[in-house]
Amino acid sequence: MKKCDLCDKNPAVMTVRQMDKDGKVTEFEVCADCARKRGFAEAEKIKMSVAEVLAEVKGKTAEEDRNLVCPRCGMSFADFKRLGRLGCADCYEHFRSKLEPLIRRIHGAVQHVGKTTRTGRKQAQLKMNTQRLREELQDAIHAENYEKAAKLRDQLKRAKNDART
Repeated sequence: MKKCDLCDKNPAVMTVRQMDKDGKVTEFEVCADCARKRGFAEAEKIKMSVAEVLAEVKGKTAEEDRNLVCPRCGMSFADFKRLGRLGCADCYEHFRSKLEPLIRRIHGAVQHVGKTTRTGRKQAQLKMNTQRLREELQDAIHAENYEKAAKLRDQLKRAKNDART
């Protein structure tokens, strides 16, 4: 069993993923004590069984999930949570605001990059990041938010330098 990356004493009970402002993800294993001290999770919830966690999640199906319905196929977001699959292609658009965080948490991104080598994956992520920064820069310029535009310009330069190395 792995030891906690923070205290290096107790056995790790959970994996914590941390994403910095540039989109770089860092993973580390954490014990229950360190998780509680840093507010990652309540120690009691860490000790819950998978069945208990699933039961709790199913019990928390909010009323808004039942009311969010795809007009094409009639599937509600609550139905998606229960079944684990969508009803039609339009569901992706109608449930976008709720699906994106879920997909990002599972896959680490919302845009499919494909299967590739680590080098290729890194290049694709840098390219997507650069494209996102360009779009945000254009939006900031159009909104005449020049302070934000200057920060984005600097981030874009750093991203281009990272791509060259």
